[in-house]
Amino acid sequence: MQIENIKVCNPITTLIQYLENKGFRIVEFKITDYHFHEVYIKMLGERTDDIETININNIQRYSERTFVCSCHWSTIELVYDKDTCQSP
Repeated sequence: MQIENIKVCNPITTLIQYLENKGFRIVEFKITDYHFHEVYIKMLGERTDDIETININNIQRYSERTFVCSCHWSTIELVYDKDTCQSP
């Protein structure tokens, strides 16, 4: 995967593919540091317990919604559909 001719690292690409298989889709992306090939990606989807434990090398979960790779400091932020965030 590339964003603005910058190759996205393998751990982030793997995480994107995993999340897309869980129904998430990319809604925003940008380069945050051209020199280090650091990217920011926002993905929208439904809240699911399937992503509680993600075991991808060099990916760390910083919060419920934020994943960061340790190789380029790229970030994936999750945004949940508003229907799934409402209280019953």
